[in-house]
Amino acid sequence: MVLRRLARLSLVALIGSASLSACAGNPDNTGPLPEATGLVEEAAENLRELTSVAFEFRVSGEIPGLSVREVEGVADREGGPNGTASGEADAQLFTERVQYSFVLTDDTLTLTDPDGETTQRPAPAEYTPARLLDPEKGLRRLLTEATDLQTETREELDDVETYRVDGELDHRAISALVAGVHDDVDVKFWIAGASGRLMRIWVQVPPRKKNEGAVQLELALSEHNATGSRSADEPADRS
Repeated sequence: MVLRRLARLSLVALIGSASLSACAGNPDNTGPLPEATGLVEEAAENLRELTSVAFEFRVSGEIPGLSVREVEGVADREGGPNGTASGEADAQLFTERVQYSFVLTDDTLTLTDPDGETTQRPAPAEYTPARLLDPEKGLRRLLTEATDLQTETREELDDVETYRVDGELDHRAISALVAGVHDDVDVKFWIAGASGRLMRIWVQVPPRKKNEGAVQLELALSEHNATGSRSADEPADRS
């Protein structure tokens, strides 16, 4: 873990360029930073109430069993037994990259390719909105089981001031959501300063072999509960 911590320090300068395009740079970094544990605990509690969200997911590298490279869309965990989702996906099928529009309803995933050809298949149980947004076992688990937390800096995402928190995750926590990951990973969370909402997750998966590079997973969240029936008041800004 010590060597990995030192290695991460050399990557900090690269994170901004590898980030999703929403990242607009650092605001004024004067003043004390909030304690990391409190930030993560608040974000975890907010995830209990998250029923719908817009998302962008990207994979840089290969994870066994995970064919998608980019997915963008909206998801709702209350729209049926598996929830509902729709959007666009970029997948790696053997040596070919294929783009689809997709709709997930009930137990069915409908894919439409650029030629308009539609196929249906069973909804992937491990990646349904009902599972990923589950108030106990979904994304929230990444927050509740992260260790060695440290608030690194302030950053802006889509004009929202966030705090970037660095940490580590045991392989059992990340593999519960991404089955192809079998090692402990480095993780970073971006948490909104005003609302305490989770805005982004970055995960670095160690190489499986010496001649391979690390794999980065990025998930950006926005429009929290925009389609839901509840709208919580946002707490005041932290200093």
